[in-house]
Amino acid sequence: MKKRIAIIGAGVSGLTLAQHLKDHADVVVFEKARGVGGRMSTRYAEPFYFDHGTQFFTARSKAFQRFIAPLIASGLIAEWKGKVVTFQADNTLKDRLWFEPHYVAVPHMNSLGRHLAEGLDVRLNTEIAPLGEKHAEGWQLLGKDGTAHGMFDWVISTAPPVQTVNLLQTLLPGDSPLHQIKLQGCFTLMIGFKTPWTKPWMAAKVHEKPIEWIAVNSSKPGRNKDLTSLVVHSRNDWADEHLEDDLQQTQQTLVRQFEAVTGIACDKAEYLSMHRWKYAIVLENEKKGFHLDPERNIAATGDWASASRIEDVWLNAASLAKAIVEKIT
Repeated sequence: MKKRIAIIGAGVSGLTLAQHLKDHADVVVFEKARGVGGRMSTRYAEPFYFDHGTQFFTARSKAFQRFIAPLIASGLIAEWKGKVVTFQADNTLKDRLWFEPHYVAVPHMNSLGRHLAEGLDVRLNTEIAPLGEKHAEGWQLLGKDGTAHGMFDWVISTAPPVQTVNLLQTLLPGDSPLHQIKLQGCFTLMIGFKTPWTKPWMAAKVHEKPIEWIAVNSSKPGRNKDLTSLVVHSRNDWADEHLEDDLQQTQQTLVRQFEAVTGIACDKAEYLSMHRWKYAIVLENEKKGFHLDPERNIAATGDWASASRIEDVWLNAASLAKAIVEKIT
């Protein structure tokens, strides 16, 4: 009889785990949001679409290159090409070189999450309560609303560290890196104009300002070029300092910064909103590797376990899946 495995979180980590485990176990993925993809999400604001989390990804390892090769061939993934610049401290422009291909999912970034979710039992709008005592027959999963979701042999969390610690509670050892790791936040401005983009650049890094990144989302492959959809990310350290500030004031601050840097006025924008990511990125020097407890049959992985690059997240999830398969077969 196959083991039953519950995976908490339907981002790249959770969906990759599920795809690697589905032939070896009965897998159910629980996601508290209304859609899959996690940071590879897309904001729908017809006629505008914004990849307001992950902007692109690269492929440096042979394993990840093999994974994306058929998706490139099918058109689900494409290289994002164009001019990239840097806005220096005095707002002057300098060309910025990309030394490797930068990929996006088509027609939206969450298309990759939807692809990974195909054939899986994914239950959306379902937030799981902290685990209780383990029963002889396994872990009883309950929703935050009290709904019983069944018994599982294994529980794997791919949620951010704070949420994973809350889910697993005393099941984690006191010296687990999950207790110490902190993900930095980020604010994302989304700006839409019903006119085509006319500037020569498609993306920009910004130096020494509260904003750090500007992307012409509509310049990506498969997007509507008759409109202009802009994604503006704040600096992570700046976001951490302002995460609990009034959101409307924070949005106004970032809009003013964007206008000052680019010279683009937002008063004529047909769409303007902001998203707050409390858990956006892990510091590169904090990568720890996944957590695996084969005695209790619990595990955890995510951005915190490797790095926030999509490729690293995918590789870590694939490695954890392999380790679990060795335990259950």
